[in-house]
Amino acid sequence: MNNPILEIKNLTKIYDKKQNVGIKNISFNVNRGKFHAFIGENGAGKTTTIKSIIGAYTNLDGEILINGISHKKAESKKIVGYVPENPIFPKEITTYEYLLALSLLTNIPRNEINQKIEEFLKKFNILNLKNKKPSSFSSGQKKKILLIQALIHNPELIILDEPAANLDPSARFELFSILKQLIDNGKTIFISSHILSEIDEFTTEVTLIDNGSIVYSGPKYKHLGEMFYEKIIKK
Repeated sequence: MNNPILEIKNLTKIYDKKQNVGIKNISFNVNRGKFHAFIGENGAGKTTTIKSIIGAYTNLDGEILINGISHKKAESKKIVGYVPENPIFPKEITTYEYLLALSLLTNIPRNEINQKIEEFLKKFNILNLKNKKPSSFSSGQKKKILLIQALIHNPELIILDEPAANLDPSARFELFSILKQLIDNGKTIFISSHILSEIDEFTTEVTLIDNGSIVYSGPKYKHLGEMFYEKIIKK
């Protein structure tokens, strides 16, 4: 029985008066507890869709429901953790200051924040970076900071946009080990990636997008590379 945590209904995003369309009337669901891969070529509409879900755009047509709640409502934000593709950190802020500021935005009680930050830094083996500036970190270290800010408020749905980009092999291994633990703990993963072999073994559901339109959404029924070829390249 399907149990959607994320519902996209007839979503359209037009960028300008020339009718440059990012996504065109797309609809799909992400079911609770699944590792859901969101796949398409560069420029297909993956990032546009993800930014729509997290509320980066206001001029949208259609509906986005997170756990049955409109994505426009503040209540829905507590359900989602988001990891962007490109980490950008203010140059003068420390890891602790960055995580503190974002924790306050998610309404974590002030007396719990310090303990949570310490716990996550230890879990990710970067406690030594607490008082250092993430703007100077390696790509793998920056990604860990982004994962912590996405997870610190204990969201049910974690959305990741090309999370393995620019990571070395050991950092990639760590990343996917963490994502597997999250799934094992009942979380839902919605992940965009163009490196299909890396996410194939974890994926249970898949949505394929091509030129702003959904061409398939449902269970993974064969290897992702084969599905991509069948639905997008071979068409």
